[in-house]
Amino acid sequence: MPCQGAGAHWHESRGIDTLPRGMALEDEQFYARLTPLERFADVTDLTNYAPAPETWLVVVTDVRGSTRAIEAGRYRDVNALGVASIIGVKNALEDLEIPFVFGGDGATLLVPGSRRQAVESALRGARQLAAEAFSLELRTSLVPVAELRAAGHMPGVARLRSGPHTVLAMLAGSAFAVAEAWVKDATRGLAYQVSAEGDSTVDFEGFECRWRPIPARRGSMTCLLVAALAADEAEQVATYQRVLGALQAIVDPHQARPVTAAGLQLTPSTGDFSVEARIRSKASAGEGFSRAERSARKQNTVGRVLTTLGVRAFGFDAKKYRSEVAENTDFRKFDATLRMVLDLTEQERSELLALLEREREAGLVVYGTHQASAALMTCLVRSYDGDHLHFIDGADGGYALAAKQMKSQLQGRGPVEN
Repeated sequence: MPCQGAGAHWHESRGIDTLPRGMALEDEQFYARLTPLERFADVTDLTNYAPAPETWLVVVTDVRGSTRAIEAGRYRDVNALGVASIIGVKNALEDLEIPFVFGGDGATLLVPGSRRQAVESALRGARQLAAEAFSLELRTSLVPVAELRAAGHMPGVARLRSGPHTVLAMLAGSAFAVAEAWVKDATRGLAYQVSAEGDSTVDFEGFECRWRPIPARRGSMTCLLVAALAADEAEQVATYQRVLGALQAIVDPHQARPVTAAGLQLTPSTGDFSVEARIRSKASAGEGFSRAERSARKQNTVGRVLTTLGVRAFGFDAKKYRSEVAENTDFRKFDATLRMVLDLTEQERSELLALLEREREAGLVVYGTHQASAALMTCLVRSYDGDHLHFIDGADGGYALAAKQMKSQLQGRGPVEN
C-alpha cells in the first residue's frame, strides 16, 4: 500500500490534468484506452500519467492487524486476502479493465463510480470471507476521486507492458497515500467504509495458490520499497531515476527476477491446499470447503504430471505455461512508491542498502526492505494460455514488514532492523 507522506502533490495547474488522446473523464474505458509504457524506467516520469476521472473511486483494502498475523506465521493468509480482494472486484467488473496494485496485506484499485453497487457487493463478500474463513478483519473502503482532487491530490494512472502477455497498472501522486490515511483515521474513515448492509455476492473464480514458495537461487529474496520525499515533481523524478540507475549498476533487475521457469515447483499432491479452498468456498470447513480442496488437489496433480513431462494435453501446454508464469509476474511496480521483489546476492543487497541509506541521510527518500529465503506467489488465472497474472511477495511478511520500516522512517524514528 502507498505510504503516507510519499508522492507528488499534483494540482490543477499540473500537466497531468490534461487527459491525453481526447478521452472523456467519465468514460468507463478510461484505463483500457491508456497506451502502455514500454520501459519500467518511464514509470517514474509523472508526465506519463493520466488523471483518474473525477467520477471514479479509489478502493483501499487491507488486513487489519496484518503485522501481528504475519508474526504468528499467517503471511499466506494475509497475502491471499489481499489478492482475493482484487479478484473479487475484477470479477464483479469482468467487462472492464481496471487498475490495481497488490501491496502484500491489501490492495489499491480504481473503479468507475457508475459501478459502485457491484464493487460494494464484492467488497462485502471479501470482508465476510476474511471474517468467516480466516478469522481476520479486512478493511474495505471507497474514497471518491472528486474528494481527493478537491483537497489538491490528483490520482495518476499509467499502464506498463511488463511482458508479452502482461500489462500492469502504475499509480502516482499523493492521492493514494492520502486515501489510505483517510480510511485508517478512526473518525473520518467511517465515512468511506463499505456499509455492512446490502448484497455480498462475490466471485473468486481464478484464484489459485498452488506453487510452492520459490527459493532464492542467488542469495535472498529482498522486498524493497522506496519513496522520494521531494514535493517538486521534477525533483522526485530525478531521485527515482537516480535510484533506478544506481540499482541497475548494482544488478540487472531482470537477472534478479524472483521467478524463473526453472525455479517453479507445484505443491505436492499431498500438500496443503486449504488457503485456496477457503477462498473458493468462502468457508474453513464443510462440504463446500472439502469439495474445493479436492478440486484443487486433483487439478494440481494433473498439472504436476504434465509439467514434469513437459507435454501438452487437455489444452494445457506445460512448458509454455511455466515460461509464461515467470514472465507474468508483478515483481516490480510503482504506486507512488517503487516496489520490487529481487533475488539478490549478499554483496548486491549490501550495496543496495548502502545506496538507500545515503539517499535517506540526504533527506531524499525513505525506504523499507525485508529479507527472506523465498518468494511467495499467489495467482489469478483466467486461462492457462497467456491470461494469467502472478502476485509476488517475500515469504514471512515481505512488503508488509518492509512498509513497517519505511513508515518508521517517515515518523522520524530512523531505520528498523530486519
